[in-house]
Amino acid sequence: MPAMAMTDPARYAADAAQAVGAVFEDLDNGEGYLFRVSKGSHFLVAGAGSVCSFPVNSATAFTLSRDKAHTKTVLREAGIPVIPGRLFFAHKRRAGLRGPGREIEDARAYAAQLGYPVFVKPNHGSRGNFAEIVQDDAQLADYAARVAVEFESFLLEPVVDGTEHRVMIHDGRVVFHSVKQTPDLVGDGQRTLGELLAEFNAQLSEQGISPYPASILAGQDGEVLESGGFVVLPGRRNLSAAGTLERISMEAPHVLAQMSARAVAALGLRIGAVDLFDLSEAGDLSKLAVIEVNGNPGLRTLELAGRMDLIRGIWVAMLNELLEA
Repeated sequence: MPAMAMTDPARYAADAAQAVGAVFEDLDNGEGYLFRVSKGSHFLVAGAGSVCSFPVNSATAFTLSRDKAHTKTVLREAGIPVIPGRLFFAHKRRAGLRGPGREIEDARAYAAQLGYPVFVKPNHGSRGNFAEIVQDDAQLADYAARVAVEFESFLLEPVVDGTEHRVMIHDGRVVFHSVKQTPDLVGDGQRTLGELLAEFNAQLSEQGISPYPASILAGQDGEVLESGGFVVLPGRRNLSAAGTLERISMEAPHVLAQMSARAVAALGLRIGAVDLFDLSEAGDLSKLAVIEVNGNPGLRTLELAGRMDLIRGIWVAMLNELLEA
């Protein structure tokens, strides 16, 4: 079996360690989910996956950012606009430990109050996993059953339409700004939409991402798209879920930079990426709402843009601070 490539954070840490004269040691049989960087008598242990890859972020700040419902509460209390919504539980295994109003039957009543379609996503999920648009009560019941296999709770929100931005912040400064777009199925003039979706879902499954439900095709499974034609797959814009970037910049409009820096600081993070919707009709950033804050953002966007220098700068700054103390 061929050796697996090390995780992105391990590669970035090894590169920065060499730049500052430190020693990088993989502690995970070459896979890089756990590693140590040392210099003289000082060292730090970091990793990837479930481990926060930015050792300057505190455990409290990171775990707060992983909880989307708590993040919304913190930001709302700080006067930062967020996408409205409520938290519900997909199963009743620990129902005795929480108050009333958060069970699946309550979710169905809330969805009916909002009006379908609604948007749902796991409270502790990432990478677009199980982020879906649900069209009716039957689909919501089906979603709760599917998501309960991997996650205990989920957020239910109205479907909003706007341009999605991501701004990464490091100690109050913008690292990069990107604009996201949804993935799509591209026709070849031969295969049906159902066949294209099956192939697309197989690729997602290989990455550990939940597949799109067949209902997303709205009964058009047997339709054959002409070559080059496409159908948008709404609900996910994550790069890891096959979303793409329209553009990336090392600067951000002032209003985006300001709100993102405030959101990261409100959670106590030093490094974080903020996803925001511009809901203004004119697309002029006059009506922003924070979707979520990622306390452990991936840097693959920068790598794909050829900006390893910025990645190295982030890691060199962290290593110099933590290994020179």
